Amino acid sequence: MAEKRGRKSKYETHVKPYFAEIQEWCRTMTEVQIAQKLGVGKSAFHEYKTKFPELAECLKNGRKLLVADLRSALIKKAIGYDYAEKKVITERVKWPEELYKVLLEAGLTPEQIERADLIKTEVSHKKMAPDVAAINLALKNYDPENWANDPQVLALKKRELELRERQTEENSW
Repeated sequence: MAEKRGRKSKYETHVKPYFAEIQEWCRTMTEVQIAQKLGVGKSAFHEYKTKFPELAECLKNGRKLLVADLRSALIKKAIGYDYAEKKVITERVKWPEELYKVLLEAGLTPEQIERADLIKTEVSHKKMAPDVAAINLALKNYDPENWANDPQVLALKKRELELRERQTEENSW
């Protein structure tokens, strides 16, 4: 029996054990980046996708998760949302003289007293207004029959659809 030539496949050791991670990585990485992270060349990774349907399915499911995240973000942006913004402020403390003396008597050194900072956290609640571009995109994708950039084109498409339906009913194709 003839021996197989070439490098041994890394699929079983470098790709297959990481299917769960690959699905998650699809949310934030390209396939080239995933291949690099796995230590596999991009051409070998492409070959694995065609040779092993379970890898192609894994990537497809990962992209579905990404699409779901993007859809949620688009809808959130389209309708607006509330969020909290935190700001941390650090101020040097200017000690009253009597308190400074008490701290020295308590055993603190002047350096320790001078290093004392007052740290405040300000939390402000804000509202992100609905985004017109996101609304437009969402309506074009979720309600294409009633929404288009050009209402005249939409009316023409509706008329064309009615004519085609009538032709189909009359078998006049």
